[in-house]
Amino acid sequence: MKRIYICGKVTGDPNYYIKFLRENGRLFSHGFEPVNPAAFISANEPWEKAMKKALRMMLLCDGVSLLPDWKKSKGAKIEVSLARKLGMDVRTCKEWN
Repeated sequence: MKRIYICGKVTGDPNYYIKFLRENGRLFSHGFEPVNPAAFISANEPWEKAMKKALRMMLLCDGVSLLPDWKKSKGAKIEVSLARKLGMDVRTCKEWN
């Protein structure tokens, strides 16, 4: 089963947990093993510490699912850049099915 990391805007979005949870369920229903950073990083964690955790988890995955707002996030842009440079399978969430 492919492990897919969920990538999107968190900082400044009061509803981030819901959108990550929805994508988690959608990926699971399509037979993937979702890795949801919103589930393992505390909302009040300092940005730098949260990014270190997120990147460690992403690097254990086979691919990255991009939520529609990922380009509005400094952290998501870092994640996507690294994932692409490492040859990971990076797609929009609608492309993972």
